[in-house]
Amino acid sequence: MTDLAADGPELVIERDLMVPMRDGVRLRTDVFRPAGPGPFPTLVTRYPYVADEMTDAGAMLVARQGYAVVWQHCRGRYGSEGVFYPFRDDGPDGYDTVEWAAAQPWSNGRVASYGASYGGMQAWATAVLRPPHLVAIAPVSSAPSYFGCNIMYWAQGVMGLGFGLMWTGQITTWEAVRAGVPQPLPEFEQLERAMKEMASDPDAFLKAAMDQTALMSTLLTRRPLREIAELAELAPWWRDWCDNDDPRDAFWRRQNALDRIDDLTVPIFHMTGWYDLFTGATLDGFAALKRYGADPRVSDAHRLVVGPWSHVPGVPPRPDLPVGPEQTDMYDHSPGSPLMQFLGHHLKGENPDYGERPPVRVFVMGANRWREDSQWPPAEARATSYWLRSGGGANTLDGDGSLSLEPPAGEPADSFVYDPADPVPGPIGVGLGGGPEIEPSATGRRADVLVYTSEPLEEDLEVVGPVAVKLWASSSVADTDFTAKLIDVFPDGTAQALCQGVVRTRYATAAPVTPGAVHQFDVSVGATANVFRAGHRIRLHVSSSEFPTYELNPNTGERLTHDPSGRTITATQHVFHDAQHPSNLVLPVIPH
Repeated sequence: MTDLAADGPELVIERDLMVPMRDGVRLRTDVFRPAGPGPFPTLVTRYPYVADEMTDAGAMLVARQGYAVVWQHCRGRYGSEGVFYPFRDDGPDGYDTVEWAAAQPWSNGRVASYGASYGGMQAWATAVLRPPHLVAIAPVSSAPSYFGCNIMYWAQGVMGLGFGLMWTGQITTWEAVRAGVPQPLPEFEQLERAMKEMASDPDAFLKAAMDQTALMSTLLTRRPLREIAELAELAPWWRDWCDNDDPRDAFWRRQNALDRIDDLTVPIFHMTGWYDLFTGATLDGFAALKRYGADPRVSDAHRLVVGPWSHVPGVPPRPDLPVGPEQTDMYDHSPGSPLMQFLGHHLKGENPDYGERPPVRVFVMGANRWREDSQWPPAEARATSYWLRSGGGANTLDGDGSLSLEPPAGEPADSFVYDPADPVPGPIGVGLGGGPEIEPSATGRRADVLVYTSEPLEEDLEVVGPVAVKLWASSSVADTDFTAKLIDVFPDGTAQALCQGVVRTRYATAAPVTPGAVHQFDVSVGATANVFRAGHRIRLHVSSSEFPTYELNPNTGERLTHDPSGRTITATQHVFHDAQHPSNLVLPVIPH
């Protein structure tokens, strides 16, 4: 990518343009465009992050393919006027920037909004306001709904605590500069500075990363979590995120593009990875638009690409992936990449047969091949139950838990004690470079993890689509959590996590949960595309925590975000698998 950005047609680069918004606030903007009279199709991208040589290289790479690229700092960030508050102003500001760009003499009036992560989120926010000159959006590794994207919340009541807090802490570094106050969390500033110098001083980067990890460990012990003093003035959204734990809250709904699906009237390029932060939200967004979009012609133009990627470019999420040009990463802006094919078709009229190609392309791990489909989830997938079985001792890898195609009859329940003071460890956030960073075989040795493993498979089993667990369980408390994780076990014992999910019991049933009573809890475990090879085994972990990936449930009916006492109690959990309570893992199996 760097070589392509450095070579090619001459560019005109305009720096530090101050583009006015409707309320008079001006946003710092750079424009990269080919030298020559133009006009050119135009791409707008907007970020709250600092621009550097890497972002310049990406913008130049795209501009040399015949586009004017508008790279803008979000409101209140790095020279843009106003006050930053995540997502709040991105819709109107994105609309005004699209229309400003379309009116420039170097633009032909055909504008697309694109970007990755936050840059993709702002594209969604822009699109629902329907700027007249917007012809497409390409949100890569992002979400139409901010609630269920595994950053703010994994499920109702369960924050993506580690990543949400880390991201907020990192954002405070510039907010302190803007406000002219001392850095409240200097470790985050040190990491940001070290990231810029990582190539020349990798040791400094590693030290800064360790310092930040140590700081995160300290911050996560604060009670209540919503009242972290260092965030109170510089990151007021942190309290709002803590306070709104329901996707139906007005706070989240006004930021949910899918609540305004009839206003999404342009083709959308959806791209994510199987170990991304935004896998589920991307898949759900594509499926909803294809099913409920008002204009069939627009619905037919949407595209979905899911690859073997995490959120961090260049970091393979599992060791058995092939190395090659198609397996680079989802942030590929080079000529002929999936993103640039989509943009070329809708902004330039290139690839006239593009609309005839299957709209869905996903990478199937294990087999390490791409498959194309007409829809997501694949129509041919068959929901197949693997029943949880044991003699009552499924705790740890050495227990007797199994997965079987034969349903249970009369079997004793499995039990474990969930102690919030000693939670199952997890990464700060899934998808930050290699998926779960805590080896499943390590957590599987804990007594508070139930492990259900199939016999070695006699033939390959292809699984493509959403994964679910129907869990019949009881607890000694009225409010607790249950977690589930799907794992591919290799013949040598290597355990590769695929996808995972969590449910908070107080929100999972129509009637209040009664301590000791058996209830069915439906756990969404995300989605995957994976071939379990012959000789491999299917494994399911069931527990009640993964910290700090998920916000801890203290088992008291309170939240650690709000309870200043930080009080926790233990809960005795029972998982049932008998004829009346047949707990099962549901896999979307592709028949062969």
